[in-house]
Amino acid sequence: MKTVVRDRSLEFLIRRDTGAAQPPLGSLKCENFTQRHWRDAFDDEQASLREEVWAVKSRLDAIPSEVYTAARNKLFPLAVSGEQRHFSNRAGHKLLESMESTGVWMELLKLLRGKSMKRPRDFAFADLCGGPGAFSQALFQASRRQGWRHVHGYGMTLAGVSGLDWYDSLLKSPQFTRTYGLDGTGDIFRLSNIECLASITKAAPLLLVVADGGFHVDVSKANFQETISSRIMYGQWLAALKLLRKGGCFVLKLFDTFSPLSRAVLYMSSFLYRRVHIAKPRHSRVVNSERYLVCIDFLGYPSAEWSRYLDFFYERGFVDNEHVPELIPREWCLQDEVFMSDMRDMNTTVAINQVMALQMIIDAAPGVAEELKAKEAAKKTVGESGDGCASPPDRCDDSD
Repeated sequence: MKTVVRDRSLEFLIRRDTGAAQPPLGSLKCENFTQRHWRDAFDDEQASLREEVWAVKSRLDAIPSEVYTAARNKLFPLAVSGEQRHFSNRAGHKLLESMESTGVWMELLKLLRGKSMKRPRDFAFADLCGGPGAFSQALFQASRRQGWRHVHGYGMTLAGVSGLDWYDSLLKSPQFTRTYGLDGTGDIFRLSNIECLASITKAAPLLLVVADGGFHVDVSKANFQETISSRIMYGQWLAALKLLRKGGCFVLKLFDTFSPLSRAVLYMSSFLYRRVHIAKPRHSRVVNSERYLVCIDFLGYPSAEWSRYLDFFYERGFVDNEHVPELIPREWCLQDEVFMSDMRDMNTTVAINQVMALQMIIDAAPGVAEELKAKEAAKKTVGESGDGCASPPDRCDDSD
């Protein structure tokens, strides 16, 4: 019997050894960061699992894109692109499913109510790299369902990029404030733009930061999307630390979690937040590596040294978009057995599901190709008949 996998949400708690000492960031030199090109920015941790996923992906190269898409959508209906019920695309569903499975809504409700059972007080969120605004759209709708009427959103996304500017409904809303940072570009790679957003939201009860940043990666480089996206991933993670009030929550889209930098960010998060999760929502395609980092109950920086080092790393570590710097010595993560056990279990589960889903598409592709060919032939026959009807050929279904 063939092994099958279905669209469903997965959630993983990423813990650390409770007795582990805080990483001594002050002991690290803020100069000459070790750099690796994105092609070489992985290590040997779970390398065989990562390469197994890559090997199955490479077998898709022989399948025409239209056949792949048709097979994927047939086997996994929630993977269909484009407008979805309630939202302009699937991203809104993925955010809310990630928040639901990890308890973010319950945490926010506790924060907003405090000791009172009266109507929750006001709260604000920040949407990073979020254009055109599916995350903000989803949060406003979900907040209304929760009965939270006084919600304000702040958004920063790249300016002047087709398809990335905010939806008109957000631009017209008095509950949404957009900014493009200090230099007007909205570029999160510039620390000054993050600081500008932090200044604008300084007086706001900002208890939630969501981040959906990414960019198109050519199919020939798809296996390296995680490392190619290192800079934008880290920038959004750092921005949340500057924006959140204590107790707040953070949701960040990730493209995978095999690289040393991703591992380090998750490990550091376990010292900065009370609880850290990885979520794979059911609207996130099981055939891809996407997942969401969900951090709950921001504790603040452990020390000023952390703030200084993390800022300096961002400004001096990322010398360009081609290289990935080393955030902390990899041994700091690897020696924490609790953390590494959770990381390995999570990576293994997501990867195995992905491999099974891709194999299902490979197996279904020949049959789907025949179906598409038959449909195309039927269309051609209809076109040649000239009356626009397939059956019966001598009349139209809407004729009298």
